[in-house]
Amino acid sequence: MKQTKSRGFFTGLVVLCASLVFSTIAQAQSFGIRGRLHMDAIYGISEAGEFVNGFNNRRARMGMQGKIHDNWDGRIEIDFAGGGVEPKDFRMRRSFDHGGRLWIGQYKVPQGLNQLTSSVNITFIERSSVSNIVPDVRRIGLAYELFRNDLGLKSMVFGRALGQRGAMEDDMPLGYALRGVFAPEISGSQLHMGASVVYEDLKSNLGVRYRDRPEARDSKGGSVRYIDVRVPDAENTFKTGVELLLINGPFSVEGEYLQTAVSTSGNHNPTFHGYHFQSSYVFNGGSRSYSKGLVGGVIPAEEGSGAWEVAVRYSVTDLQDDSYSGGDKQRNITFALNRYVTSKLRFMGNVVIVNTDNLDKTPVLGMVRAQYCF
Repeated sequence: MKQTKSRGFFTGLVVLCASLVFSTIAQAQSFGIRGRLHMDAIYGISEAGEFVNGFNNRRARMGMQGKIHDNWDGRIEIDFAGGGVEPKDFRMRRSFDHGGRLWIGQYKVPQGLNQLTSSVNITFIERSSVSNIVPDVRRIGLAYELFRNDLGLKSMVFGRALGQRGAMEDDMPLGYALRGVFAPEISGSQLHMGASVVYEDLKSNLGVRYRDRPEARDSKGGSVRYIDVRVPDAENTFKTGVELLLINGPFSVEGEYLQTAVSTSGNHNPTFHGYHFQSSYVFNGGSRSYSKGLVGGVIPAEEGSGAWEVAVRYSVTDLQDDSYSGGDKQRNITFALNRYVTSKLRFMGNVVIVNTDNLDKTPVLGMVRAQYCF
């Protein structure tokens, strides 16, 4: 039965891709291929015996995007890493003369600055754990966004992700998201302040699970997880987040706090939360880019000369709650050295120091990545 469902999903995915490809080629006024490849290697430096040293193909994505008709554009993207096929962005977008945009399809739920930053542009090899745990990542839905001057707003109504099934009446989770941004430029520095709320009614699809790797994946794809908690009788979740970012030439600092409050059918209603702070400095005159509530990549001052970046991050993910047992607390420090050959080609090096309450050791992990995008 499971195999039949997998084949059905894969067949439907292929048909959808083919339809969009031929439709776009036939009608698009502009059309382009997009993709990215992230190749990693990991080595356990100290007290990391459970991690498997070696190589990992973290991402291998191919897709396309183009103008469909007048004010409509579209994108489809598939990830082939990890031994399977996973749909990513599958969406259409309508731009209006007043500056707003309507989104239809699958894309990221608007919450979390670190999560909304593309994997091509994140400062560290992996996002902070709380950024992986709290935001809902990609879901199918309908959204509207508007950015004017220093203010931005994006709202979304969403259900499941592609490949998941359920009836709207009783089994389809239904969520509502809202993210607001204030992003003035002050004396040549870019300031970003943001806040978000996301409510999701799980309907009859009860239960949630929050877990993450220690901000590193080994050569098996990341089977080691030190923090993991299940709430099997969860009925709905209410997630909140605040964001802060400052970019001043080559220097940038970012901070984020995220929380999820879980309502259950029992007498316990746990709340889990976490945060991270990070700072980076780009040498050779480069700077981190920013546009409309989103952090971009480092743009070298001169494309031919490239740039170097040093960065450090401190993150805390707390899955402990007085009313609920089973969670744990993880604190990580990550050091990074990045080499930007161009804005499309980058080499990264990370050292992650992991501290978790349930461990009597402090694992230290080393990772490197080679990545390019087009």
